[in-house]
Amino acid sequence: MKVQYMLGTLSYTNETEICNTEVLEKQLKLPIPLITAVQILTKKHKKLKKIYVGKEIQLDSYQTNYLIEHYDISFEDCVDLLLQGYKRACLLNYKKYDQILVGVKEEDEVVPDYFALRTSLEKLS
Repeated sequence: MKVQYMLGTLSYTNETEICNTEVLEKQLKLPIPLITAVQILTKKHKKLKKIYVGKEIQLDSYQTNYLIEHYDISFEDCVDLLLQGYKRACLLNYKKYDQILVGVKEEDEVVPDYFALRTSLEKLS
């Protein structure tokens, strides 16, 4: 298996072996978060799943109103993701003052921090 690290919301690193955690180790030394997700690829370059780093939010939950107020997420962003068919979302650990919410597919995973991400990658390798 191979991995690609997602930097920000649209940029990806080159594919590396799943056991090569050099990019993740560099992130652990930085004071600001750059890695927002990891894309797991099969040997034939087919996407298997993504592992997002951030706060998981259940969009169809009764807690959505609390989360919208607590994390300063716009209601329109939640509705937009629901209309796209997502039941879960991830509030990325990327920007401190500008919240970024992305839809999470059923097969994808959300971890709270980079240490949990490293553990998930170790389990997969």
